[in-house]
Amino acid sequence: MADLRAFALGAVALAALSGAAAAADLLPPPPAYEPPPPISAPEMGGWYIRGDVGVGVNNVAGAQTNPTGLSTLPAGDSGSESWYNNAISDAALFDVGVGYQVNNWFRADVTGELRGSAGYSGLQVINIAAGPDAGYQAADFYKGNLSSVLGLVNAYADLGSWYGVTPYVGAGVGVSFNHFSGASDQGQIGAAGGLGPVSPSGGVFGASTTTNLAWALMAGFDYSINHNLKLELGYRYLDYGKFRSGGSSCLSGNGAAGSFNVANCGGAFTVASKELTSNDFRLGLRYYCDSPAPLPPPEAPLVRKY
Repeated sequence: MADLRAFALGAVALAALSGAAAAADLLPPPPAYEPPPPISAPEMGGWYIRGDVGVGVNNVAGAQTNPTGLSTLPAGDSGSESWYNNAISDAALFDVGVGYQVNNWFRADVTGELRGSAGYSGLQVINIAAGPDAGYQAADFYKGNLSSVLGLVNAYADLGSWYGVTPYVGAGVGVSFNHFSGASDQGQIGAAGGLGPVSPSGGVFGASTTTNLAWALMAGFDYSINHNLKLELGYRYLDYGKFRSGGSSCLSGNGAAGSFNVANCGGAFTVASKELTSNDFRLGLRYYCDSPAPLPPPEAPLVRKY
């Protein structure tokens, strides 16, 4: 009887286990995993400050005097005027500015720039072809120092980023203040071919500041050091107008008895450049004041276990 009772209890237990397993098989399937919507990277934006240092490889298209050298020839003389070896040395440059990054591809800033002293030199030759002094030449070697202050409004297009590197192009427009100082004129007047007497000439010029329209075209790339700081390497073509000296005072050429005044110049005149341009190479930093932090890594999907 005891064996029958044990067999019955075992059968009941086995039936209960079989029912539980069947009930487990009848549970609804787990819900399908739906990945979260993609999180787009926040656009770069906000205010930034910048600073650059560099060198400007200056060019000058030519020079002239006002009035021209031919206008100061004695009565009855006529001839031709030529300029040679117009040159201006390279200049160090430094700028600071503030700007705003509108989105990942467009930004704009305002910069103020100081360009260091650059030395100018040029040779003017006047050949007297006709008149009482036909055959004579006048040669004047001009030199002086140029420094400039620029203010520019600039706009840039960023062309996408690869491994933290972003190429860009840009343009700017503004105003330049070109200060020309320490200008002098050393020359001589003599017969063609070295014949005849030779008279020294020369003078000095006052300082003068000229205001001009300035414009620029730019290209380069920047590298993201972190989400707030970018290192920028750029090239800029700059046209920044002209310079002009102040009025002149000249030697009479009569030795110790001579005088030094405006009249000895044949009247007051100035020396001035034609168009000034520069190929600028700059290295700078941009610091973003409120740039968004980088995105956190995506969360792993939830896995249900049964």
